Amino acid sequence: MLLKRLRKNWWFLLHRAKILGFIMTSLTILACTSPETQPTKGKVVQGELSTKKLSNDVAYQVYLPPNYDSLTTKLPILYLLHGHGGDHQDWFQEEEGDVARLLDSLIQNEIIPPLIATTIDAGNSWYVNRDEIQMEDFYLSEFMPFLETAYRIDTNQRIIAGNSAGGYGALRFSLRQPQTFQQVILLSPASYEPLPPAISSSRKVKAFAKDSIFSDSIWSDYSYTHRWQNAQRNDDPPFYFLSVGDDDVFNIVPVVTRLQQQMLQDSIPNELRISDGGHDWKCWKHHTVAALTQIFNTP
Repeated sequence: MLLKRLRKNWWFLLHRAKILGFIMTSLTILACTSPETQPTKGKVVQGELSTKKLSNDVAYQVYLPPNYDSLTTKLPILYLLHGHGGDHQDWFQEEEGDVARLLDSLIQNEIIPPLIATTIDAGNSWYVNRDEIQMEDFYLSEFMPFLETAYRIDTNQRIIAGNSAGGYGALRFSLRQPQTFQQVILLSPASYEPLPPAISSSRKVKAFAKDSIFSDSIWSDYSYTHRWQNAQRNDDPPFYFLSVGDDDVFNIVPVVTRLQQQMLQDSIPNELRISDGGHDWKCWKHHTVAALTQIFNTP
């Protein structure tokens, strides 16, 4: 009888500990997006980079963690790709990505280590090479080397993340050079296969048009499936964090579930999160916190 009571009490205490742990983790994550939270602040640097691959200079922003100047070690880098209609400010604007404050809080709460984050103004290029806009080549062969020379970056800890069209770009970047990125965070990626729905903004951009009309064949030419073999051949593929809101009006739930099924089949490490939410920054910020928490707290 005593043994049964002890077992029952032990289970009860263990169960309560798990619940408390879950609550504390949730509160910490929520605090990261709360306007009332005032952690020690990092700083955001703005600049422009000249390039021969594009007709204009490219604006960018860089987040440096608190006390960056006193740190002596190289830091992980988080490359952030904005969505359609966005620019280099989206991820940093308070009413949108608010990523500087989010990272400040995660670092202060020791959920992630100090890291550097950056974003560029890629316009509506969808991060592809098309005609005179060689955005993919610019990003991988000019912008990244520039940044990694200018700042103390650990090139063995590269993370790339993108929302919507940015997720489309992040997926294609990671499949072109799977050895370059260790983790890939896809936030409602608009990586439709075989074709995007009528509502998709991809049907309105020059990147996928012929004579100003969306072209099925051009979209298919840029399909990530043409690069999938690069991931299959890689002995150490990146970890993919796939995410979407269950109320996403752009029909991206099938996109991420299809991706996960292919990754499971090919033994590519991944995590899929479908949460209550839409195609918006509230959902993307929630999943960004979840992704970074998992990346830096998984043995």
